[in-house]
Amino acid sequence: MAIENKKKNDVFAALKDRIRQIERNGGSGASGQGKSLPLLPGIDRLWPEQGLPLGCLHEVRGDGRAAGFGAVTAFGAALAGRLGLTLWCGRFGGLDVYGPGLAQVGLDPSRLILASATTDADILAVLEEGLRHPVLACVIGEVGRIALTASRRLQLAAEKSGVTAFVLRTPQRKPVEASAEPITAAGRWRITVLPSAPHVLPEAGRARWQLELLQSRGGAVGQWNVEAPDAQGHLRLSSPVADGRAAAPPAAQRRLAG
Repeated sequence: MAIENKKKNDVFAALKDRIRQIERNGGSGASGQGKSLPLLPGIDRLWPEQGLPLGCLHEVRGDGRAAGFGAVTAFGAALAGRLGLTLWCGRFGGLDVYGPGLAQVGLDPSRLILASATTDADILAVLEEGLRHPVLACVIGEVGRIALTASRRLQLAAEKSGVTAFVLRTPQRKPVEASAEPITAAGRWRITVLPSAPHVLPEAGRARWQLELLQSRGGAVGQWNVEAPDAQGHLRLSSPVADGRAAAPPAAQRRLAG
């Protein structure tokens, strides 16, 4: 136990030193409280902020397959790349981030701080620490489970600092539906891998996903078939026609209709 506590303290000490160094150099983060990040028109109009709300917590999960978590990672990296300086924390000894792959979806590795921890609880603690530093634009953590209390702590910390938090859910042996596992989050997303776009070389076709907004704080939900992010971190529908469906909450429906 003493060794584990020492490792945790070492992670926090290194993280704080790195953030202090960035702050002395002027930093590159940007507060997101009250702001939003445009994704796609069909998604953006479902939010009161007219885009993905920042300065809050979002959860992203896959379809339970390894390829699904790869898509989850790419989605998180694309959003982070468009926001700014990012703290990314994963499992100790298992965090394998490939710089050129991140760059392909818009995340510059030079704007990334990596941290490792041994348990989900430790990873969430690192995220909470990161959320206290507005020099960061966002924090990302790879966890198997997150409890309601932990999610509330992250949400409150994000609201206070304006830093955005993304929790990427790693595959579990017994997946649990989001509706059966309540957490506090502005949005809960699921990504399912679809067959790649047609190409003369099958392995060269652009990756495609089914992107679902399962729950949101405003009640909006939706489903879209999209192509994986480009080098600027932008998504696009997999065809010129919006091949998905979305449902706004009643107030939003009235607003759109009017």
